[in-house]
Amino acid sequence: MDWYRLRVVDIKDNIIFRLMSSFERYQDIFKLSEEQLKIYFKLDEITISLLQKSKNIDIEKEIKFLEKNRVKVISLKDKDYPVGLKNISHPPVFLYYRGDINLAKENTIGVVGTRQASSYGKRACEKITSELVNSKVVTVSGLASGIDTICHKTTLEKNGKTIAVVGSGLDIIYPRENRKYWEEIGEKGLIISEYPLGTEPLAYNFPMRNRIIVGLSRGILVVESKERGGSLITASLALDEGRDVFAIPGDINSPVSIGTNNLIKDSKAKLVTCGEDILDEFGWKKIDKEETILGLSDDEAKIYNSLVREKNLDELVIITGIKPKTLLAILMNMEINGYISSVSGGKYIRKAR
Repeated sequence: MDWYRLRVVDIKDNIIFRLMSSFERYQDIFKLSEEQLKIYFKLDEITISLLQKSKNIDIEKEIKFLEKNRVKVISLKDKDYPVGLKNISHPPVFLYYRGDINLAKENTIGVVGTRQASSYGKRACEKITSELVNSKVVTVSGLASGIDTICHKTTLEKNGKTIAVVGSGLDIIYPRENRKYWEEIGEKGLIISEYPLGTEPLAYNFPMRNRIIVGLSRGILVVESKERGGSLITASLALDEGRDVFAIPGDINSPVSIGTNNLIKDSKAKLVTCGEDILDEFGWKKIDKEETILGLSDDEAKIYNSLVREKNLDELVIITGIKPKTLLAILMNMEINGYISSVSGGKYIRKAR
């Protein structure tokens, strides 16, 4: 981890990248004279002084400090550095992480969307995320509010694997309400950042972290997006890097569907309505998982099986033959137990499981 000496002395990342691209080992830098470094790499006196200073860094002390904070670091030169990320146009020179870095080698799909998700967007994200996770796809997202959180939460509930790419140091949890998922992903999945410990979640960091989501993903799914927003930046980066982009069609009257509908209309994204659409695109095997509704009464099972699509109370009365008063009590109990959700318009839908 000798290359990490350059980060410790605060040499700029673009200079570290140039040096890494030109030298096999950190020690090889010093085979050149200061004059040669100035001529060939356009380094100034301050940077050359920092280079010399880096030789005296106690690198073991720096690594132990990270380990004390349950954080590991790898460089662009490391064999475990994710290959897909290494091949984007501006890969991070260092990655800080907690969890299993090898998850980046699995079948991965990035899931992005608005922070102000509609009830439709939330259900769509739960549905497709569940279907992908059932077939052992690793989800990648940014742990922001809205669609990101729903993706990570659904993956964890399905006992799947998820990667969270964050815009701060791994010791600064943002947003704070996601502390539970932050910790759980670090234990069961992978949480990753290009930013050193102590880095605040500045607005500039988030568009930058989007390229990492793209680099770690075989394709990007946009669930909901306004006409302008971070999700569309991620989709644009994905297209630039040769990744497939998928979008869920939305309500033409909804402001949070304008972005996704435009992606589809402009042929920048492939329309998807289920996880199988994405699996088929990459030739990934679909793993059929039998729906488990053990513990439901006959009436509950009848209701559950009828809610593949949204239905209101009157429709459920006709389909199930259950009296309205009894039906309402059963619906309330099923919602409390997480089998169904009530949605706008007095309708119900079963939750992805």
